[in-house]
Amino acid sequence: MKDLKNMQKTFNTVVLGGTFDHFHKGHKKFILFAFSLSSKVIVCITSDKYVKSLKLKTPAKGEARQGRQNSKLIKNYEKRKGEVEDFLKKEGIFQRAEIVKIDDVFGITLDRGFRGEAIVVADKTMKGAQKINERRKAMGLLPLEIIKAPNELTDDKGPISSSRIRDGEIDREGKLCVNPKFLEHPLFVTEELRKELEKPFGELVEDDSLENYSGLLVTVGDVTTQRFNKLGLGQKISVIDFKVKREKVFSSILSLGFLGLEKIIHVNNPPGTIVPQLFIAAKSAFSDSDKRIIIQIEGEEDLSVLPLVLAAPLGATIFYGQPNEGIVKVLVDEKIKEKAYNLVSAFNTRGY
Repeated sequence: MKDLKNMQKTFNTVVLGGTFDHFHKGHKKFILFAFSLSSKVIVCITSDKYVKSLKLKTPAKGEARQGRQNSKLIKNYEKRKGEVEDFLKKEGIFQRAEIVKIDDVFGITLDRGFRGEAIVVADKTMKGAQKINERRKAMGLLPLEIIKAPNELTDDKGPISSSRIRDGEIDREGKLCVNPKFLEHPLFVTEELRKELEKPFGELVEDDSLENYSGLLVTVGDVTTQRFNKLGLGQKISVIDFKVKREKVFSSILSLGFLGLEKIIHVNNPPGTIVPQLFIAAKSAFSDSDKRIIIQIEGEEDLSVLPLVLAAPLGATIFYGQPNEGIVKVLVDEKIKEKAYNLVSAFNTRGY
């Protein structure tokens, strides 16, 4: 195996492979590294059939918090291929590339007509490259030189990966969705932001359409939560404060339709404020796969939608009540997470 520091030769053809889902900064650096070593690069992209087979495997510890559920969000082959092609064209290297669809780890590397000299890998594809060489040796073929590309890290010095993007932890540039600065001190809403937040953060939905929703569901507000419990929708997370229009109405979780078996996280969050503990509670709730979670607010839960959006995996759906409007549905995607991030970043720190 060779690395960049020891590299002294240029190859005619190298090969690399990946799923290239939610095409991100790490993918870009990985591909450019391969082109810096070779005149031609064969880019192998996993087929939908291959991806489907990978979904059946349990993620390793530290990989994909939501595991199998978020693997459903992997884009199809044509979209993934399109993003790779667009990047190659933008960089002016498309003519030096060959894109190949692969149905297994070996791809074209066992073909006797394959003329590649090296395989470029990342940490998670190292074992696959070693497996390829073992099979090539058994077939009487020369092994490929294995070259490890430099790691591209996120803001928290962890790996930048598609699974972390799908899990809602980072964006495609490796930026943490829950900025560590949000955890340092309380954040206070400004009058300008208050006007912006009065607008629905998502799409207004009809009450009689709620029973059509499934998947990872989250409710904010006592009335919305009670409605979901009556419908038996089994939302994963509920945020409550026992109030309706800031007046105390409910006295217990049983009055909201819960069974009393749920895990409760208590957070003291004053009106007009987002405290660090609310971000921590949201992250903890999405990470806990064992029980339904209630985040019980002492104070006010009106702003809790923002921490929930930032902590949620892609594909989650958050419902909350908009005064005098109805129920708002927020489908968590990359665009809405960016919007929430920008809004929270604009909160006042009041000298902290």
